[in-house]
Amino acid sequence: MPSDPVELTKQIKAASDIVAVVGSYINIVPAGKIFKAVCPFHNDTRPSLDVDPHRQRYKCWSCGAQGDVFAFVQNHEKVGFREARAILAAKAGIKLDEQQSPQDHHRTRLLEVMRWAQAKYAYQYLEGDLGEEARKYMGARKLSGKTTRDFGIGFAPINGDWLVKLALAEGVPTDTLVEVGLLAARDGQRGYYDRFRDRVMFPIKDVRGQVVGFGGRIMPNNPLAARGPKYYNSAETPLFHKKDLLYGLDLARHANAGYLAVVEGYTDVMMAHQCGVPQVVATMGTALNPQHVAQLSRYAPKVVLLYDADAGGFAGVDRALEMFVSQDVELAVATLPDGLDPCDLLVKPGGTETFKEVLTSAADALDFKLNKLLERDPNPSVETKRRIADDILGVMASAPPMPGAAAQMKRELIVTRIAHRLGFKQETMWVRFGELRKDHEQKQREAQQKEQDGHRDGGRPAVTVRPDAVLPTTERPRGASKAGPAVAAERQLVELLLSDPLLVPVAAARLAPDEITHTGLRRILAELYGVQAAGGVPDLESLRERLADREDLFEVSQKLQFVGQQMQDREQWLARLLKRFAEMKAEAEARRAKEQLAGASDDEAIELLRRIQQTQQRPLKRGDVAGGPQPDAPAA
Repeated sequence: MPSDPVELTKQIKAASDIVAVVGSYINIVPAGKIFKAVCPFHNDTRPSLDVDPHRQRYKCWSCGAQGDVFAFVQNHEKVGFREARAILAAKAGIKLDEQQSPQDHHRTRLLEVMRWAQAKYAYQYLEGDLGEEARKYMGARKLSGKTTRDFGIGFAPINGDWLVKLALAEGVPTDTLVEVGLLAARDGQRGYYDRFRDRVMFPIKDVRGQVVGFGGRIMPNNPLAARGPKYYNSAETPLFHKKDLLYGLDLARHANAGYLAVVEGYTDVMMAHQCGVPQVVATMGTALNPQHVAQLSRYAPKVVLLYDADAGGFAGVDRALEMFVSQDVELAVATLPDGLDPCDLLVKPGGTETFKEVLTSAADALDFKLNKLLERDPNPSVETKRRIADDILGVMASAPPMPGAAAQMKRELIVTRIAHRLGFKQETMWVRFGELRKDHEQKQREAQQKEQDGHRDGGRPAVTVRPDAVLPTTERPRGASKAGPAVAAERQLVELLLSDPLLVPVAAARLAPDEITHTGLRRILAELYGVQAAGGVPDLESLRERLADREDLFEVSQKLQFVGQQMQDREQWLARLLKRFAEMKAEAEARRAKEQLAGASDDEAIELLRRIQQTQQRPLKRGDVAGGPQPDAPAA
């Protein structure tokens, strides 16, 4: 068995014929050189899924699902790559090497400590005398014993060193408990104390069901209940990143309801599951973000946001609308009656049916926003309609742009609906949208310049936000306001290289990764170059290992490869692209030189013009700088 993980993956893939694997999950029928099937990843009514034995790939021409045999198992089993590889290895009779890397071993140790702590908290809740009040509290919320056991509910006693003593008695390293956020060091190196005290403990699990953190609800009769936070989550640790986690997703992803609903509280999720509505998750006390939406979209095509109907319940609607515009997912909004939270509603007579009806009748984010604005004035004036249009178009303008024909179609449908509801011409709406978009981009440039000025003056550097994916929703090229020819060329380059590894050394000799403006594409290109430099084959399997921390980038890499495989005369394509990159680099250099001419002396101007001449191949004349820089200096 190969020790190299890339070679092991290739061996498993070679032993896993995609026709046989897909056929073991769903019914497929031959159709010429390929096989057809009803797609299992959306509500398919006719065979939209193609399985190609030659390319060992599948693609749904309706919902867009595509990939290799690993991707199919990942999507069908709703697991990560490593789990999918293990499943296929078992099917093929290939034994995996159980040896872990130091990083994997450390993470395994952290997870073991979290399991240990969860078991101790759970025992105290279920069996311990100290947990009696916690059991009464959860019982008063109408949560059954089965539900609390299913969710692993625990209790942290009020003693400040309860967990510390247990760890010392059972040989659990206190430094590891500090690393996972359960203990903290006392001042002056006087030992440790428990971070969670007198709290009902809600284990927070990743999508694989592994405990990575805790949420603690302070007991109502605690003397400090009025002064401290009601809910207290784990601190950020190597395991716990609250912006990436959704409570209950490990269970809800199997619901197959056609949508996933997002609520605000842990007990809301638990009660929904108890009442037979398992398609419910909750955020970790943060607003829903693009990472959440991207994660949810892997398991359902629609996301329903559930808000309270009180005055402050719609604070996140504009943010939801922004994500609706910029994410490839159906995003709907629902409200609960009478200002109830889900847990309170579900325990009422008929509450389960009402709750289900609320979820299924949710309006998409655009209609919800329009309805709320129009409710304030059933007979709006022209000026009111204009303000409403500006409100919604302003949200659209501030949303990260989605490239591609599907994204453009979505924008056109949105503008059409707004125009129809408000009685405006579509042309007028598009003009106004363009104005608002320019205003937003100008504000972004000003803010970026302010941050850069602050950094030069010794201020804190601007925070760089990691994009959620390579080319869809949240990322723009460096120094550009929107996707343009440069990004298109970068995308085509990566498509070509992914489709033909033999072209990678040709590109590596002519183009450096830092010349790529798009950070996602730059990462893919750098990894391909890295494989080539290390003497490996820069193909998709090698890339898979190097992008283990960015599954989103690898998913897009598979799509880019599929596009590249459709290209003919790839060597000529690459030659044209490399020539275009050289031209763009020269044009950028000429622009920078031109900008410097304004404040340059004669000698400096001569040198700058010489650089421009090198890009434009125009004879340099002394008269070009006579009397100083001229207003009609050569254009870039």
